[in-house]
Amino acid sequence: MRIQHTNHTLFYSFAATPASARVAIDKMVRTMKSHPSLDVVFTVWQHNSSFTGNMSMSGKAFTLDTPDMKVWFDGKTQWSYPPSADEVNISEPTADEIAQVNPLSILSNLNSSFNFKIAREGKGRSYIQVIPKKASRDFASAVVTINTATNMPEKLEIKDAKGKITTVTVTSIKGGKKRPAAAYRFPKNKYPKVAIVDLR
Repeated sequence: MRIQHTNHTLFYSFAATPASARVAIDKMVRTMKSHPSLDVVFTVWQHNSSFTGNMSMSGKAFTLDTPDMKVWFDGKTQWSYPPSADEVNISEPTADEIAQVNPLSILSNLNSSFNFKIAREGKGRSYIQVIPKKASRDFASAVVTINTATNMPEKLEIKDAKGKITTVTVTSIKGGKKRPAAAYRFPKNKYPKVAIVDLR
């Protein structure tokens, strides 16, 4: 699954100090990492269309379930299963390739490789602009909306190098229990008739 993008424009006024933006991002990352896992329900908005999915995240590992694709990623290896094709593709994706599948992976990896600015403050919300220090074909900048009461993300608007924007709205995000490593790997026994295509 490659997330498609739209050509909307983000209108924000960048005025507040980078230090306060860094504090808001650090609080969000610490809160997300304080849970053994996170259960997330989200909606991705595309040009004239949208889809809803859910995922479980634990560090770099995640599972993703959307109407068109199921994905397992254990931190190194990814299994992508489009039920319509009745096959699972195995790969070892780059960070950019992971972001194409799971845009929320950006949120748990915000570090010194990025610059931060506060776009604006709203009631109970912080809007943080994120700009990677190293240019990326798929990620030119983003605006993260953070709920200041929970320090959890509510929305992520990602702009690519061509100015196209993907909007991800977090409907629900909850801390979960620690899951075994196998939970983030393709359960072959549940799909005995699925063809396996190893692209590594």
